[in-house]
Amino acid sequence: MQKNDGREPRTGYTTGTCATAATAAALKALLRQEHQKSVSITLSTADTAVFPVEECFLSAGSARCGVRKDAGDDPDVTNGLIICSDVSLRKDIPKGEIVFLKGEGVGTVTLSGLGIPVGEPAVNPVPREMIARAVRLLLKDYRIDGGVSVTLSIPGGEGVAKKTMNEKLGVTGGLSIIGTSGIVIPYSEEAYLESIRRSLDVAASNGCRDIVTISGRRNEKHLKKLFPLFPDPAFIHYGNRLGQTLEMMREYQSFESVAVGVMLAKATKLAQGELDMSSRNVPLNRDYIASLAEKTGYDIDVCRRIHDLRLVRNIAEIIPFRKEEPFYRELARECYTVTSRYVEKGVRFTFVLSNIEGDCIVIQ
Repeated sequence: MQKNDGREPRTGYTTGTCATAATAAALKALLRQEHQKSVSITLSTADTAVFPVEECFLSAGSARCGVRKDAGDDPDVTNGLIICSDVSLRKDIPKGEIVFLKGEGVGTVTLSGLGIPVGEPAVNPVPREMIARAVRLLLKDYRIDGGVSVTLSIPGGEGVAKKTMNEKLGVTGGLSIIGTSGIVIPYSEEAYLESIRRSLDVAASNGCRDIVTISGRRNEKHLKKLFPLFPDPAFIHYGNRLGQTLEMMREYQSFESVAVGVMLAKATKLAQGELDMSSRNVPLNRDYIASLAEKTGYDIDVCRRIHDLRLVRNIAEIIPFRKEEPFYRELARECYTVTSRYVEKGVRFTFVLSNIEGDCIVIQ
């Protein structure tokens, strides 16, 4: 991926769009009995996109085509992978119907809540509809009776899936074919919030009554020690969007308790009322941290040293991270006060402050 050099971020295409393009190319190759070098499809935005076909294999009964994913300037782990579709005409399938089959590197749905039946390949509803629309148009143009089986595969996808949240969402053995608009917008907040929404849907659909929301994998590892009986779907990653995640949670009537886990650096921002804790949006406020130390009884030398800190996590070199330490107790209480306003009345609430080593201070 090339750097942008100050230009507007370059958009790309979702795996769902690439899967649609690969399927359209494969079906066209099969119907025409000729290899395809490129394919055009219509996106849900009504725009037309043209894709090079990187591989095309053809036989009398089936065809397979591959389209390489270009995610633009988005740091997508699937960028550069080839999305493949193997298409076969099937007289045993009703006219115009499509059966989706799992190929290499595509996951299987094991939990409800994703809008896909358990046991099906992890091809989300919007890509399914995009693929079905492209297939039906071609079947109509070529006056084909019967239906089509579409086997989607992503070579190398099973390994890449380990870098994603798929297993937590109940998708095992590979990647999901996802997408809504068909276009990847770099660093899209909408896409990130949608991933949080999917996590909450899975948690609610699978009977989770107690939810833990954490910033990331390290924070999750720490809090799983505090809540060892909670299933994986109960742990919801908020990244930096804690406020929006808590607001989403309020829409679900089934959650009986919520725990919020925040690590030390982010906690100093949260305690000030900042629920978007990105370092790009909320800079380090040394004055606030030093004033909190002064408020909790630390001498002027400690406060001065805190004011000179370059990294928040180095506070522990000045004030050891211990449950009984007034500074951290007060920091955790301030965070509890800020976050508890976003939790529905009647829902049990717990706040957990942790350091990088996994030591925790719990406020209820």
